[in-house]
Amino acid sequence: MTLIRSCLLAVAAVCATSSLAAHADTFNFAVSGSAGGFSGSGILETTPNGSGQYLITGISATGVTGIIAPGGFNGNDNLLFPTNAQTLDPNGFSFSAANGPDSFDVNVYNDGTGYFAFFRDEDNFTDTLPITFDVTPAASPVPEPGTLLLLGTGILGVAGSLRRKAFTH
Repeated sequence: MTLIRSCLLAVAAVCATSSLAAHADTFNFAVSGSAGGFSGSGILETTPNGSGQYLITGISATGVTGIIAPGGFNGNDNLLFPTNAQTLDPNGFSFSAANGPDSFDVNVYNDGTGYFAFFRDEDNFTDTLPITFDVTPAASPVPEPGTLLLLGTGILGVAGSLRRKAFTH
C-alpha cells in the first residue's frame, strides 16, 4: 500500500512542478535594421498576463546583457502581443547590450506606423532607427498534460504489478 501511495505522490509532484513551468512561454525573435545594416535574433522569455498579453521577463541573444525592468528605459512596459498584427505597443521592451567596449540600452517598440529601435550608448548618444521585427512561438520543452497523464498511468500500472507480485509470493 505504501508503494502505491509513494508512486501517487511522485506523479502528483511531477504534475505540480511541470504545470508551474508550463506558465513560462518563450518566443523566437528576429530583428534587422533597415538603416544601419544590423540584424540579430534570439529568445524572449515571457509570462502570460491574460488577454493575449505576455510580460517579457528575460532575453537571450548574442551581445545582449539583460532585460531592463518595465519603466526602466524610454517608458518601456515589456509587453508582447504575439497574436496581434502589431506584436509590440508604443512602449515596447528594453534591454542592455554590448558590442566590444561599447555598451548601450535599446528600446524596441511599434508606434503604429512600424517598428523602431531607440538606442542610447554609454556617452548618452541617442538614435532611433526603423527596423523589422518578427516573433514566433518557440517549441515548448515542457511536456503537455496528456504526456504526464500517460506517464502517471504507466507508473501506477507498474506499481500495481509490483503489488500483485508481492502478495502472490
